[in-house]
Amino acid sequence: MNSAIGDYAANESKIASLFSEFYAGFENCALDTDFQESNQDKNGQNGPIISHCAINEPNKITKAGLPDIVFLPEVWTLGWAPECFEKNVKKNEAALEFLSTLAKNYNVNIIGGSYIRETEDGYKNSCPVINRNGEAIAFYDKIHLYSPDGEAKAVKSGNTPLIADIEGLKIGLSICYDIRFPELFRSYMAYSESSKAAAYDNTLSKNQTKPQKTENIPHLLVNLSAWPKTRRAQYDAMAKSRAVENQSYFLALSQTGLIKDNIYNSGCSELIHPLGETIAVLNEDEGFIFETVDTDIVKNVRETFPNLSNRKVNDFGFYPEYVKIEAK
Repeated sequence: MNSAIGDYAANESKIASLFSEFYAGFENCALDTDFQESNQDKNGQNGPIISHCAINEPNKITKAGLPDIVFLPEVWTLGWAPECFEKNVKKNEAALEFLSTLAKNYNVNIIGGSYIRETEDGYKNSCPVINRNGEAIAFYDKIHLYSPDGEAKAVKSGNTPLIADIEGLKIGLSICYDIRFPELFRSYMAYSESSKAAAYDNTLSKNQTKPQKTENIPHLLVNLSAWPKTRRAQYDAMAKSRAVENQSYFLALSQTGLIKDNIYNSGCSELIHPLGETIAVLNEDEGFIFETVDTDIVKNVRETFPNLSNRKVNDFGFYPEYVKIEAK
């Protein structure tokens, strides 16, 4: 996505256009035409396609069936502009209702990138998890804030990782700068029901490994970002490392286009296999990734290479919450 900096209305129109264009490629897909028409621009034309929730190979669209989950990038509502966050927070609140309407009209779960959300503790850079009925079932609040650009002054950090079990696919969420902190992702692999009330059991006797219960740990780790082009090589390296060390699929999803002052977002979003290979990648332009996450592959990799159960440390300082969306 290439957000218009500080212009929520334009970015909402872009997202509406993306959904309209993408779903038009599916056979026998009933859409709410009134909703689409209401989100056209003043000239009656849909805006440019912008997100990374589907594929850059349109011939695969009608073969793979409708998507179950759509992912959007960080701060698609305003672009990467911390100076705009607070003064536009009221406009941002419309994002949740807008995404809810999209979820209902397209019958799809949405991981809604992020928007600036007002909470009792202050403003947060928050990712909503929305089910097919348009209900916001949880929020992940960005934990690590990027201080050099003023984000840490504009919003407050969250402190709780979130695992979203969406119709059987378990997803560990993160936003942008979070990717630099591997202990966050490791905490997802250490998740247990008891972690809600107490710290993980970090006591292992010499040469003893702790059996890893994998029922509720993520199959897919996700980083939703507005990542700069100048540090794209680092982003790619960290995304592949997070995939390999956690034996998980990894979706690294970034905005594209100009941020300001000749600084650009990186684009080049990619889905990475648990063994580190790139499954699908975009170029620097706006586009789509549309792929399937195979949970059996994750299971087989973890059984073949029992790295997670062989680790010696099980407490990484973060204790995820777990939410579940049942399949219809």
